[in-house]
Amino acid sequence: MLHENTKQPGPSAVVRRPGERRSLSRSATRALDVLELFGVKGCPLRAVEIGGILDLTPSSTNQILKTMVDSGHLVFDARRKTYLPSPRLTRFSRWIIELYGSNAHLHDLLTDIQQRTGLVATASSPNDLFMQIVDAAIPEGAAAERGLRISIFGSAIGAAYLSTLDDADLARLADRARLAKDQTSALPRQVAAVRADGFAQGPSLDGRLWSVAMAMPNRGFHLPTVIGVAGDCAAVQRDIPGLVEIMQRAIAERFSPSVESGEEG
Repeated sequence: MLHENTKQPGPSAVVRRPGERRSLSRSATRALDVLELFGVKGCPLRAVEIGGILDLTPSSTNQILKTMVDSGHLVFDARRKTYLPSPRLTRFSRWIIELYGSNAHLHDLLTDIQQRTGLVATASSPNDLFMQIVDAAIPEGAAAERGLRISIFGSAIGAAYLSTLDDADLARLADRARLAKDQTSALPRQVAAVRADGFAQGPSLDGRLWSVAMAMPNRGFHLPTVIGVAGDCAAVQRDIPGLVEIMQRAIAERFSPSVESGEEG
C-alpha cells in the first residue's frame, strides 16, 4: 500500500487548504456556495437562512445576493422575500447531468456510506499532483474540508487513484513529482498491490486518522473519482474488511450498469 507512515514512493503527503492561494476570490467562492446550497435544499431561501447556513454576516449576505440577482444568476420573489436560481443556469445544470449522469447521486452515496460506517466519507478527484476533496458526508462532531488538497503520493486516496493509471501515466506523474529513481522503480509494484486488493489504506499526515479509499467505476463519470472513509486509527483498523465491503456494496447498489440504465435487479 502507499501508506504515509512507511517507506513509500514520493514525499510525505502534503495538505493544502482552500484559501491558501492568493488568487482565490472569496466573493466568487461564496457565490458558488450559495448556488450549491440551493441544490442541497431544493427550495427558495430567505437571506437570513442563506447567511445562517453559510456563516456569513448580514452585510456580506446581502452584497452577494444583490450581486447575483443583478447578474441574473438568482431571482428574488419580493412577495415571499425569497431567492432562487434563475433560468439562466438551466444550461449549466443540463451539462452537469451530461457529465455525471442523472443517476450519479454522488452525495447520496457518501451519505449512505457515512451512515453505514459512522465515519467521514469523502469524494476526491485529481488536481495536478494533488487529490482534492470535492464533496463529503460528515458525522456530527467530525470535520472534513471540501476543497482540501492532499498530495497524490503518500496518501490513501492518492494510492487509490494511482491504481487506475497505466505505467506511462504513473511514470509521467512520478517525473513531475520529482521522485527519486528508486522510488519511481518501486511505484508499479506498490500500485499493483493496491489493484489486487481493490482498495488503499493509510494514516493521515498527523497520524490521528486512518483512511480507506477506492476508485469509483468509470461508468458515467468524466472525471476520475475516489471514495474514501476516515476515522480514529484504532476504530478503522479493527474492521478494514467490513468497511471495504460496505463501500463496495454501496457503490454497486448505486452505480451498477443496471441502475445506471434504469433497470431493476
